[in-house]
Amino acid sequence: MEKQTKEPQVTRRKKLLDCKVTDIGYDDLYRLYEQECKLKNLADVTIKGYEFAHKHFCAWAGNDLRCSDITQDLINEYVLYLKDRLKPETVNSYQFKISPVIKYGIKRGYIKDNILFVHLIEQEHIKDIYTKEELETLLKRPETNNFAEYRSWIIVNVLLATGIRARELRKLQVQDVDMDGNIIHLRHTKNRKPRIVPIPTTLRIRLAEYLRIRKGTKEEPLFCNIYGEELPRTTLQISVTKYCKRRGVEKHSLHLFRHTFITLSVRNGMSPVLLQRITGHQSMKMLNNYYQFNPADLVNVVDTFNPLEGFNIKKKLF
Repeated sequence: MEKQTKEPQVTRRKKLLDCKVTDIGYDDLYRLYEQECKLKNLADVTIKGYEFAHKHFCAWAGNDLRCSDITQDLINEYVLYLKDRLKPETVNSYQFKISPVIKYGIKRGYIKDNILFVHLIEQEHIKDIYTKEELETLLKRPETNNFAEYRSWIIVNVLLATGIRARELRKLQVQDVDMDGNIIHLRHTKNRKPRIVPIPTTLRIRLAEYLRIRKGTKEEPLFCNIYGEELPRTTLQISVTKYCKRRGVEKHSLHLFRHTFITLSVRNGMSPVLLQRITGHQSMKMLNNYYQFNPADLVNVVDTFNPLEGFNIKKKLF
């Protein structure tokens, strides 16, 4: 007698949304998401951005907001509320910083609606970089023995010469400056990937002098406060702001030095690939956002790269 075999049974996992999930407060949902962000080791500045947007949303919707209250209509009302009061880019920032929390709630089954977030079209703005005259003013060596003023001068030199971010500068230690190799090691970056940036000759001379005056150990912050501690974000911003204003320069944005570095490097002919390596941008699209386009940039290089010029037609015409 032939032995009968059982047919294989197909088992399917139940969808999460089919399971009964307790309705919790939206604030409780945020705390769960925040905990997951910390487990994933997301940057503190990223988590703080989520928290700020969360508080703003709850202030509008009410602190007693439940996950069951989160619907497409509610989100649409919130976006319209923001749109009446803020610029499109700010509205996008607010809504896309609460979207990860809501998507997390949908995935976990706390939020039943499939929420869609619509990106508002933004007006592009050309960000003015530091002008040649402003840079000449800021780069002039201070005629004072005040260390804070001298430190600000060196900081401006570093920001312009390397294009590094303010946080990357604050996290630098003395040992990160490799004078023999002419490079600076960035160990704390925005995307958590360490990178190196080259030190140009002028900056090398000025950093060598600064290190001699600074007299810090290898593990100490390169730029410190009076207690030898890492410069707080606000202290760095305030010191550079005062430095710029004392010299009659109204611009004082730290990040604007990054825009300036990228724009001037492109105009000087630096390879976009090398520039991307130095700045740490993940894509050319992001790098392009920092470049301040000037029609003169095209006019100045048209003869160098235009294929027609390779046929020496000018010699026949003139």
